[in-house]
Amino acid sequence: MQAIVVHGGAGSFESEEDHRSHKRGIAEALEVGFSILNRRKSSIEGVVAAVKKMEEDPAFNCGKGSVLNLKGEVEMDAAIMDSELNAGAVSGIKRILHPIEVARAVMEQTDNVLLSGQEVEEFIRIMGFPREENLVVPARQLQWQRNMEKIERGENLRFSRTISLARKTPGYYSTSGAVAIDDNGKMAAATSTGGIAMKTFGRVGDTPVIGAGTYANNFGAVSATGHGEKIIKLTLCRLVAFFMEQYPAQKAVDLALERAKYFDCECGLIAIDRYANIGIGHTTRDMSWAYVKEGHKPVTF
Repeated sequence: MQAIVVHGGAGSFESEEDHRSHKRGIAEALEVGFSILNRRKSSIEGVVAAVKKMEEDPAFNCGKGSVLNLKGEVEMDAAIMDSELNAGAVSGIKRILHPIEVARAVMEQTDNVLLSGQEVEEFIRIMGFPREENLVVPARQLQWQRNMEKIERGENLRFSRTISLARKTPGYYSTSGAVAIDDNGKMAAATSTGGIAMKTFGRVGDTPVIGAGTYANNFGAVSATGHGEKIIKLTLCRLVAFFMEQYPAQKAVDLALERAKYFDCECGLIAIDRYANIGIGHTTRDMSWAYVKEGHKPVTF
């Protein structure tokens, strides 16, 4: 059975209009991803198509809508993995509209799993990915300016506490992701993010860390969103996959979120298991998500 789940990040919506923008964008990403599966394409193709759609939408914190780091720059992470343990990820890339495509190329065109720094820039050049010279959208620029004013007023004097400012930024964890299962029972997970607003230079979040923000094996596929450092420490997506060895996807997500709450981890999860059961949950106030199964109507929140 074909099925796909997408999320547009956990955090908080600034307004009802913000919620509507997420809901619209999530519905569009779901439609694009599921249409790929309907054409008997692979789960990899489905999740990549869904995530690319969100990377093009400034409502989401990935690609074109990415938040800015402390320097006022866009630095993005992305990862992809399938149920045969093939994986690819990139960290800290700039001037790329579709980081998920670069992560996929790492998986399919190299023997590596994660590329970062100058090496990933060289890889992007060799592979011929088109550069996007300006990914900074006005809303993100305004957020950055307001946060810098708070720092100048002494509200945040240590880099290690930038998370306190990020939490005050609307949609502060708005990572985007998708999980899917195709007609052949193959599953895949894909995640893309601009990271936490005002992150310090060089910061790597959970998204490109396999097992933390993105994971898939023959029991299921999982994508996370939230406070990256804590998600990494909990290896949250791998934890969900472990629970899916015994339980359906929703139960597995619920169990993982119980542990996340114990460690005060603000996060959200989507998952799909080998029987096309779906799991969705979050510890934050809000999270945009949607799913559809073959023969059923889409559900969007």
